[in-house]
Amino acid sequence: DALTPEFAAAYANQSERPEVKRFSSLKDWRREFKKVSKDSVVFTHVRPINLKCTLICIALRKSKLKTVGFLLGGAVLPGTNEQIRQFAKLKRCYHFLLRNLLLFAMPDYVAVGGSESEQRGRRDFHSRSRIINMNSFDYSQYLRGSVKDQSKGNGAVYLDTGIPAFPSDFLLMGQKELLQIDTWYPNLNRFFNFVEKTLDLRVEVAVHPKHIGREHANLFSSRKILIGNTWSNVASSRLAIATFSTSISFAICFDKPLILVWSDLIESGVDARKKSFIENFARETGARIFNIDREYTEQELREALVIDHAKRESYKRKYLTSRTDNKPNYQVLLDEVINAVE
Repeated sequence: DALTPEFAAAYANQSERPEVKRFSSLKDWRREFKKVSKDSVVFTHVRPINLKCTLICIALRKSKLKTVGFLLGGAVLPGTNEQIRQFAKLKRCYHFLLRNLLLFAMPDYVAVGGSESEQRGRRDFHSRSRIINMNSFDYSQYLRGSVKDQSKGNGAVYLDTGIPAFPSDFLLMGQKELLQIDTWYPNLNRFFNFVEKTLDLRVEVAVHPKHIGREHANLFSSRKILIGNTWSNVASSRLAIATFSTSISFAICFDKPLILVWSDLIESGVDARKKSFIENFARETGARIFNIDREYTEQELREALVIDHAKRESYKRKYLTSRTDNKPNYQVLLDEVINAVE
């Protein structure tokens, strides 16, 4: 609430746990932070990207507490390869200046997951911030699961982002939602009908955690709505369907067929950010993209169920994990930060 009050609209629910404290101003945060024990370890997702965030980072540094920042990957980034090449040199210069100017606001450790976030960690943070090899949140959750590979059920799971019915992370960028509810959902459900009829299975909808508590059934033709335990829902499915959800990671982890969907509006480039997200997911995972505004054959759908194992292994190493010992994140933090001998 103190840093991005406009983002509250994206959340339908907030934790009621007594350990969770919220602050409407930096003054309130500072007052509470002074109560923190002097031998505490601070896990922070706040980076010096604007004045308020920088002030928090400076306060953490001045406290002399051990601080751990997170850059855990988990998903591709938007943007085309050409855009990345064009701005690569300029970005290197920018980040060199930024990480040196903001040395006084850098954490002691930076946790990374995957080779892509390792590179960003070294680019964005000063060399005095020690890199810790970890996993993306989803991959760590997979490692902690009691069952690593469940038998195939008789369903497909759609990994919903809440777009366009509900506010999303795009609020942070001030981006207007271009998809229309009255065209997106009817055509998406028509595509689900095609999948169900062709593959003889049912499509269920795993809602985004931010939107638990909002009404979804009327958007998805009364299909079953799944609340929580997304990893388990994907593990027990025959197929995962998505746009650009980070939960695509679970399809990779459990080796499930994955297909991606978009619409004419996205494919045309009118919504360029969504297009680049979905294209990059498709390129990196080997998944095929289906346009819900068009018709497809049974053969096209069945061909899309073939898994490109080489690309998936590459995706895992680039975006999901920087480790080879299968340690979940909590164990890495215990071993390499909390209980580490200096």
